[in-house]
Amino acid sequence: MMLSRVRWRVGVTATLALSAVAVPRSLFAQGLRGWTGTTIQAVDLRPFQLTSSGCPSSATCYVQGDDVTSVVGTQDLSVTAWGFGPQGLSATLYARGRTGFGSEAPWPRSGDHFDALLAYVQLVRGGWTVRAGRQEIRSGLGFSSFDGGSASWRRGPFNFEGYGGRSLARGLRDPANEALRGIEDFVPDQSIYLWGGSSRVRLRTTSATLRYQREILSDRSGLASERASLDVTAALPRVRFTGAIDWDFGLERLGKSHLTALTPFADGRWTVSATVRRYVPYFSLSTIWGFFEPVSYTETQARVGWSPVSRVGLWMSGGRRSYGDAEVTVVLRPLEDTGWRGEAGGSWAVSSAWRLDGRYEVEWVPGGFLSSADASVRWSPLERVSMAVTGMSLQQIEQFRVGDGRARGVGFSIAADVTDRLSATGGASVLRHSMSDGGLASPWNQSRAWTSVRVRVGEDPGLANRRGEAGR
Repeated sequence: MMLSRVRWRVGVTATLALSAVAVPRSLFAQGLRGWTGTTIQAVDLRPFQLTSSGCPSSATCYVQGDDVTSVVGTQDLSVTAWGFGPQGLSATLYARGRTGFGSEAPWPRSGDHFDALLAYVQLVRGGWTVRAGRQEIRSGLGFSSFDGGSASWRRGPFNFEGYGGRSLARGLRDPANEALRGIEDFVPDQSIYLWGGSSRVRLRTTSATLRYQREILSDRSGLASERASLDVTAALPRVRFTGAIDWDFGLERLGKSHLTALTPFADGRWTVSATVRRYVPYFSLSTIWGFFEPVSYTETQARVGWSPVSRVGLWMSGGRRSYGDAEVTVVLRPLEDTGWRGEAGGSWAVSSAWRLDGRYEVEWVPGGFLSSADASVRWSPLERVSMAVTGMSLQQIEQFRVGDGRARGVGFSIAADVTDRLSATGGASVLRHSMSDGGLASPWNQSRAWTSVRVRVGEDPGLANRRGEAGR
């Protein structure tokens, strides 16, 4: 039944996409560029349930319940338009609609049928760039979205920026207090305002960005967050450095920070990098989680990459984590505070049509263990068509465990550029769980299917001019 619904939705999607492509290009405004995409995802899974009946050797055990199905469709539209009159004036919109198709299990965010991810007008004049509307700031402090205005000024190697407006919950594009209303009871019944600024300087091969950002309640009765960050990159003749650090004024403590040094040698066939990282989970002071003291960790990691020829690439990495004081009482034995990580992988372009990729990861941390591997084979029989088969294996014990065994799966995907404007992708995967003694816990207990159609609209004026020159 689920597959029949998916086939019907896929047919409707393909029909709408082909109809859009059939529209003459002359109907698109010369000042319009973007894309529209339709995606349908379907998941059929059999969840685990904790029970005390029928367990052979313990008081409780995990058994599998009945199959549940969830199908959701999303429609994305991303466009930038210009040519409204004033030089340098443009408008950008990135909107998403979503709906569920009679799903038996709720899909995250399927009840929110419309989101405006970006919606702003922009004016570029000389060294100034001014924006108004729904926008996003990506920085060392994360992805901050807000409804408001921003202005930046660029002069030579310097760039200064200021912005402010109503803060939106991260990743949700809803007002911060409203987005958390259904999750927490201790959310202030008012909006949160965000404002901040940054200054950046670029001198030859070195750049540095200093940023300050603050969020306060609309009546100025309380602070939601106050942080600053510094990001630096430096490319020396033999070594490239990247680093970042941030400070939390609200809790008066150091936040996340990292420093990475990378150097190539042997004509670029070898690359070696070393990273030192400190991580502290961040929570807004407007939620109850801001009153807890999350455990931080410090990590050192080294990575080596080797590419003997252009078609072959191999790499491996290892790291050690040292966790901070958890401030808990442990009886009989000390609490472990050290973890280890290791990864290895490689890729091989056998020919212009075949490519192999593989990766293995293992991790030992206090209270848990992870072992995962995946490998894929990609085949491109035509210039516009590619297909891939992927196998995967995953085992997590102790915390966040997959029962007492291992999960294994296989997936298939296909991608095709039907025309210069129309592309389509699709795929399916199945996953099953087996017990640690080798016995099969159940038949395939999870299956996924998805399809996506994307249509490009408008034309990049720069590309159009270059094509015209090439034609002459």
